[in-house]
Amino acid sequence: MKKISLLLLLAFFVPLIHLDYSKSSETLSFIDEMVSKHKFEKSYLIEIFKSAEKREKIINSMNRPAEKKFSWVQYKARLISPIRINNGVSFLERFLPEFEKAEKEFGVPKEIIAAIIGIESSYGSITGRERVIDSLSTLAFDYPRRSKFFTKQLEHFLLLTREEKLDPLLMKGSYAGAMGYGQFIPSSYRSYAIDFDEDGVRNIVTNPIDAIGSVANYLSSHGWVRNATIAESLTKNDVNPNFKTSLSLKEPDALELVSKINLPDKKYLQINFEDKEFWLGHKNLYVLSRYNRSSFYVMAVFLLSQEIDYAYRVKI
Repeated sequence: MKKISLLLLLAFFVPLIHLDYSKSSETLSFIDEMVSKHKFEKSYLIEIFKSAEKREKIINSMNRPAEKKFSWVQYKARLISPIRINNGVSFLERFLPEFEKAEKEFGVPKEIIAAIIGIESSYGSITGRERVIDSLSTLAFDYPRRSKFFTKQLEHFLLLTREEKLDPLLMKGSYAGAMGYGQFIPSSYRSYAIDFDEDGVRNIVTNPIDAIGSVANYLSSHGWVRNATIAESLTKNDVNPNFKTSLSLKEPDALELVSKINLPDKKYLQINFEDKEFWLGHKNLYVLSRYNRSSFYVMAVFLLSQEIDYAYRVKI
């Protein structure tokens, strides 16, 4: 009986011991590097990682992203819904001066900015429930497939919280550690978030104005072309059987098109959804893929932006 009780006691405490990241060799090596490279206090980082928790749910989510769970038709229906379109118009109207300022300064259409914020966080209403420290610790130390990437994001996150005077144990975001209206990962937050309302703080977590300017700045910094085409639809007669989705820019001669006579000498993407929907992506669609490297995502942003723009124009 005593033996069974001891086993039960061990079963209860083992998970708690495992969750204490401050005791793992990987974390201790990371802490030493942060102390050496960025002059953090070792005791400060140890206390943070004592509170960090492994979240199995995060690993499961990483293994089953939305693009793998749904067909294109299902994905499109979920993201380009009437309520998201209507809320996008309302969001656009509410912050119209800021959208117009961003459009003028960065050359990114206001409906594209709105569509990204709409898809990423439902216009700020769903910004994530996971503590960022838990997400990034789990993925850095218990998700070998992308450990290198998320260890770097964990580094950026700790630097970000120090620079912006944020509490690393209170910051919440997505299962992948993305934060705020535009769901910026820590490296993007540090590199592209801006103080668009000029109040002295870069706050894309609770400030929609900073978020609007930061999304525009991100796209502009990645090569957005002002007043340029984003994508154009094709028919099955326009493409040959080898026309497959590719988010790599290709010269016209490398595209799997039946006819390339009318194409300007630029680079393009190929988008094929289930051999039923075909698109020719221009440079700006490629720029959208720098935000999220998914053909489903970039086309959803583009199509939602068109719906928001149309509904906004009809309303006014």
